[in-house]
Amino acid sequence: MKFTVVTILPELIEPALTAGVVGRAREAGVISVTTVNPRDFTSDRHRTVDDTPYGGGPGMVMKPEPLLAAIGAAAGAPPAHRVLLSPAGARLTQGRVRELAKLPHLVLVCGRYEGIDERVIELAIDEELSLGDYVLSGGELGALVVIDACARLVPGVLGEPASADEESHSAGLLEYPHYTRPAKLVAPAPPPAMPGETRELDVPPVLQSGNHAAIAAWRRQQSLARTAARRPDLFAKHRPTKADAKLLPPHVADRTHLALVHHPVFDRTGKIVTTSLTNFDIHDLARSSMTYGLAAYHLVTPVTSQREKAEHIAKLWLDETDLPRKPPASGSRAGALARVRTADSIETVIAELTAEYGTAPLVVATSARAESFPGVPRRTPEELVAEAAVRPEPLLVLLGTGWGLADHLIPSVSRLLAPIEGRSDWNHLSVRSAGAILLDRLFGRAP
Repeated sequence: MKFTVVTILPELIEPALTAGVVGRAREAGVISVTTVNPRDFTSDRHRTVDDTPYGGGPGMVMKPEPLLAAIGAAAGAPPAHRVLLSPAGARLTQGRVRELAKLPHLVLVCGRYEGIDERVIELAIDEELSLGDYVLSGGELGALVVIDACARLVPGVLGEPASADEESHSAGLLEYPHYTRPAKLVAPAPPPAMPGETRELDVPPVLQSGNHAAIAAWRRQQSLARTAARRPDLFAKHRPTKADAKLLPPHVADRTHLALVHHPVFDRTGKIVTTSLTNFDIHDLARSSMTYGLAAYHLVTPVTSQREKAEHIAKLWLDETDLPRKPPASGSRAGALARVRTADSIETVIAELTAEYGTAPLVVATSARAESFPGVPRRTPEELVAEAAVRPEPLLVLLGTGWGLADHLIPSVSRLLAPIEGRSDWNHLSVRSAGAILLDRLFGRAP
C-alpha cells in the first residue's frame, strides 16, 4: 500500500516512520510512504504557501495554487483517494480505517495555519477526516495516525494477523483487559495509602485455568462490560449475538419497573404533599409500559382508597378478558393494565423487587429541576441502558407527580436521568407525556 503525504513540514513525517511495525513494514517494502511539499510548487523567491484571509480575521490561509499542484503531483492520474485531515471532517473510526486499508494509494493532505482555501477542497479532496473534537497545529499528526492505523491492516505488516481482529473497535466493542506474568503482583499501594503500604493484585483465575472456552467467554463478557461502562455510545450500537445474550443479564427493559410517585412530592410552594391519582395516570403509563416491554408499572400512594381505585380499574379490564396475572408479550389494553401494581411507598416497591429478583433495584429518579438530587450521578438514557445492561439488578425508574419528587426524602435514588428539554424555557410536560418520552429514549427502536 502506498501513502503520499502533502505537507509543508515533511520533517514531521519521516522520523515517526522509522521504528515499530510500520517502520519494519516500510523497510520490507510492504508499504511505502513519501512526502510532497507544496513549497516546491511556488514561483516566488520566498516560496510562499499562505496569504491573508478574504473578509479579514486572524491567521493565514494556505494558498490554492501550490496546494493544488502538490496534490496533483502526489495523486497522479487517475487520482488516488485524496484525504484532507481537518477538524471539520468526519470522525475517523476503525470501520473507515478498514475501508481505507483496502485502497492501493492514499494521499493525505495536511493543512496548516487557519486552514486551506475552500476551493482546494471542492477541486481536489475526496474526503475530510478528523481524529476527534479538538484542534491540532496541523494535519501531520493526523496523517501519521491514518498511516499507522491503515498499515496495521495491510497483509504482512503484523506478525500475527489475528491480533487486529481482537483489538478495541474491531468488532464495535472495546478490547478485554490483558495480563501477563507474574500471576501475583505486589506493588506500592496508590495514594492515599500510607508510605510502605502495598497492594496485592492477582491475575483472574479463569485466565490460568487452561479452559479455552471459559477464557473466551470471560474475555467477551469483559469486552461487553468495558464498552458499556466507558463507551455507552458504542454499546448502544452493538447488536448482541446469541452468545452475548448468555453472558449478559436479561434485557434491561424486561427487568425495568416504572413507578408513578404520588408521595412524597412537592406542590408549587415547595410543600410536601400527596397528589391525587387520575384514570389517565393508570391507563396511559400502563400502555406506555407495555409498548416498551417493561416488567411492571407501579402506582405509589399512601392513600388506601387511591390504591383500591387503581386495582379496581385494572381488574375490570382483566376480568373482561380473563387474562392471567402475568401480562402477555403483546395484546390489548387489558394486557397493559395487567402490568399495574400498587404500593403505599417507594420503600415497599423496593422491598418487593428485592424479594422478586433476589437483589435490590437500581433506583433512578427523573426531574425537570436542575437542582434536584444533588450529588447523584447524572445519566443520559443511553448511558443508563449501557450501565444497566451488564448489571444484574432490576431497574426502578421513578416519575414524580405534582411539582416533582421530594428528593431529600428518597435516599434510595442512586442515578438521575437527564431532564427532557424542549426549545422553549417552559418545561411543564404532563408526567404521562414525560414518561412516554423517557421510555422511548431508553428503549425505543431507532427509525
